[in-house]
Amino acid sequence: MDNLTKKRLIDFLKLKNIEFYRDFSLKEFTTYKTGGKGEVVIFPNSVEQFKKSFVFCKRQKIPFYVLGGGANVIVNDNGVEGVVCITKNLNKVYYKSGKIFAQCGVSLENLSCFSYTKGVSGFEFAYNIPGTVGGALIMNAGNNYGEFRNITCFVKCMDKNGKEFVFPKNMCQFGYRTSIFKEKGFVILEAVFSATARKKKREILSLMEKIKKERESKFPLEYPNAGSVFKRPKGYYAGKLIEEAGCGGLKVGEAMVSEKHKGFIVNLGNATSQEIKDLIALVQKRVYDRFGVKLEREQIFFPEDFM
Repeated sequence: MDNLTKKRLIDFLKLKNIEFYRDFSLKEFTTYKTGGKGEVVIFPNSVEQFKKSFVFCKRQKIPFYVLGGGANVIVNDNGVEGVVCITKNLNKVYYKSGKIFAQCGVSLENLSCFSYTKGVSGFEFAYNIPGTVGGALIMNAGNNYGEFRNITCFVKCMDKNGKEFVFPKNMCQFGYRTSIFKEKGFVILEAVFSATARKKKREILSLMEKIKKERESKFPLEYPNAGSVFKRPKGYYAGKLIEEAGCGGLKVGEAMVSEKHKGFIVNLGNATSQEIKDLIALVQKRVYDRFGVKLEREQIFFPEDFM
């Protein structure tokens, strides 16, 4: 952004007492541990600060991007122009009248653990999944044990103009790794989840520990990664196609297709985001050349996919 616009932005952030940094590295806020710097990075401490920042940037025509847990995203090596809003301080979660209320920055692990403390079942699937409530709702995150559409009651969000909406579950259009929020580019603020399913705490904890052990045995969690790279193609399994196309262990620089789970790409230490992107494209080509199947990327190029 130009100097005058940046001055207006900085003055606004100071006036509203919103924590911010200039030319701030985003690497440590992504699970791949790659990517460049954000031109201006903010850490709002309340949903109100979040909303005010968003509306100000829209009025000033400053690009505004939201980064939650940094899972499922590949941040551009050249950095991100405009404002990157990191939601880690929007982490309030509480129980009231048979429901669990959570802000967009609540980690999925904390959400699952909180439900356990209340003796509430249905959230076990989210344990040990990286990411936050906001991103999980946008992607309808889940696994074999459940997904977010199963527990969601209401979602409060903003459209691209900063107008607030509350969507009941039946209007969220949850599908396989998608939702109305993803399709419309809406920003998640808060959500309300059903907390009516009750179980003994030891049963809930037992399932959480089982899910964690399965993830640790199945997935390459010893390396930085961002989960499953591709959506499951209809009638196929992405990992099996990738394996049969001979892509296991395939490398571009320090990015590698995991031998442990072929649907994952891992950072061996010093991978760049571009190496990960190039490896994704190479895997897609090899699978298509071999099977005629187009693998659709689940992971998000940040900020390109929002432009």
